[in-house]
Amino acid sequence: MVKRDVLERKLYQIEKSLRKIQVYTSMNYDEFISHPVARDVVEYNLFIIINCMIDIVNHIVADEELGEIDVLSDGFRILSDHGYWTKLQAAIYIKMVAFRNMIAHQYIDVDANVVYMILQEKLKDVETFKQQVIDKI
Repeated sequence: MVKRDVLERKLYQIEKSLRKIQVYTSMNYDEFISHPVARDVVEYNLFIIINCMIDIVNHIVADEELGEIDVLSDGFRILSDHGYWTKLQAAIYIKMVAFRNMIAHQYIDVDANVVYMILQEKLKDVETFKQQVIDKI
């Protein structure tokens, strides 16, 4: 059985990190690109958010015995197969994991243009994820 309190703590952390990021949504592109602290805060909190998403998904998969997780993105696919979200939404979440990996492992310098685009256009995907989890627990 899924431990609701574990999921609630992770959801709360996602919400805290979202609030920190949303402070920077009012910046225009030039302000954001030229403000290294803003970029760092947004990147770091996106990293935290995506890690919490991974933790939530892995917790659900493990506690409900829905499958085996070999790589960080597996849980999103598994929960899609069990009706938690659509294949399209799973693909979005899997891209988020890839972005998290770029930050974590510094495969490449994180493109500030991509970070700004996520800040302006993709935070709704995190809100959708949160609501989908809340609806299922």
